[in-house]
Amino acid sequence: PPVSPATSLPNQIYDWKEKQQIRYQVDGPEDGEPVLLVHGLFVNADHWRQTIKAAAQKGYRTYAIDLWGCGYSSKPPRNSKQAQAVNGENRFTTLEQNILKNIELGTASGKNTRMADVDLRHPIGSPYNFYTWSE
Repeated sequence: PPVSPATSLPNQIYDWKEKQQIRYQVDGPEDGEPVLLVHGLFVNADHWRQTIKAAAQKGYRTYAIDLWGCGYSSKPPRNSKQAQAVNGENRFTTLEQNILKNIELGTASGKNTRMADVDLRHPIGSPYNFYTWSE
């Protein structure tokens, strides 16, 4: 929809790479200090409906985005050419780049730590991963 039913703000579109579209909303004074609100799993920018308004009223230029694959942003099938073209894991050209060696893992208390190799790749090869969103 042209306007978010949750925030009454216009839904705006950023044309990202490979013709993928990222939906965002913005509120607050144009000269305000910028703030970016990023939602968690299974929600979208509307999740921030109260926060975006409150931050804008305090003078912040507040942006709330729908991550790629979420909300009103593009959601190509994960195995499609479009999705794989923007997959942030493409930057890893060798298996060694994917694995952090001998990382100490533990609990919040610091007890029972252990050393392990950590594979950075998405477990099912999905392009909807941190590396894609972080570029």
